[in-house]
Amino acid sequence: MAEWSIAPDCKSGALWATEVQILLGAQMKEEKMYLYGKHALREALEGNPRAVKKVFLDKNAATDAEITGFLKANNLSFIPMKEEKKKVGSDSVHQGVIAQLDTSALYTSLDTVLAAIKDEKAPCIVLLDELHDPHNVGAIIRSATAFGASAILMPEHHQSPITGTVIKTSAGMALRVPIVHIGNVNQTIRTLKDKGFWVYGLVMDGTTRLSDNVFDTPTLFVVGNESEGIREKTLELCDVTLTIPMDPKCESLNASVAASVVLYEYSRNK
Repeated sequence: MAEWSIAPDCKSGALWATEVQILLGAQMKEEKMYLYGKHALREALEGNPRAVKKVFLDKNAATDAEITGFLKANNLSFIPMKEEKKKVGSDSVHQGVIAQLDTSALYTSLDTVLAAIKDEKAPCIVLLDELHDPHNVGAIIRSATAFGASAILMPEHHQSPITGTVIKTSAGMALRVPIVHIGNVNQTIRTLKDKGFWVYGLVMDGTTRLSDNVFDTPTLFVVGNESEGIREKTLELCDVTLTIPMDPKCESLNASVAASVVLYEYSRNK
């Protein structure tokens, strides 16, 4: 079964198309992700050039000095466009430019992230604990990038992976912030605690008001599943459970909105 989505990137006008092959009743089996348009390609090459697997150009784009210039700057060649435009929809304004992304290149290692931030006083990492909605994942990645998070951690299983919808919702920020696939969530938290990170769980009935914190040490925010929240064993590893004071007329915020509020407060008070 193939599921198609085409939508504008709200930051740059970039457009994304995703073809997802799904094994019925199981996890995603295969994904092919395409972006199209001159600005989308440039953004991908600036944000994460390793993720650009193939570039297809039509006759007009192949003679565009700007396009061929940033391909050359990234040691990339192009393939003459033939049937690829069908991958992004017949009505899409692709400007003669289509690229296929290598989704595996969107991820980095935790060791790489920790090495990059070792001299920072109060870096911030966001851990997604089995979020299933790709729109939530993309929105959190966008907020995390906007408010200075150093990386996003995502479990390999029971978690929405990086897809075209995630990249679209993140306004392309999923190509700019380091994203780490982790195996065991709780072991990863223990590793970060050993390295001096203070762990904050975002929960509706947390014991500490968000406004009462000053984030002046390495910080790990844990965002739980949309319906179940943070798992019990994971919650036990949190040093602080944060709650966001709200008007009593509103019972709760969804995961991405709550994460955005907390990340803003981190950026203001770190």
